[in-house]
Amino acid sequence: MYDSVAVLKAQADATYDEYGNEVLSYKDTTVYVMPRGVYSAEFYSAAHAGLHPSITFEIANQADYDGQKLIEWNGKLYDVIRADWSAQKDKIFLICEERVHNG
Repeated sequence: MYDSVAVLKAQADATYDEYGNEVLSYKDTTVYVMPRGVYSAEFYSAAHAGLHPSITFEIANQADYDGQKLIEWNGKLYDVIRADWSAQKDKIFLICEERVHNG
């Protein structure tokens, strides 16, 4: 059941503050997700590439995903490692790695 809310974040154009520092901004898309674990084969395969998948998000409607590389859920940020398009035509699975810092 898709009863958990997450925010897909797409980086928008960079702006600069009064000191010339780049300020990142994002275009947010709120979606319903079903958080899942990471299959062991996926985990070990990613580990060989230096990645550490920690969660998979199942999204019911593929149209909600537009290549975003960042997702926020329960106050934490996750980088999208890979998107797995389901054979069921509507679902998509985002295999993600938790960010160590929120920058």
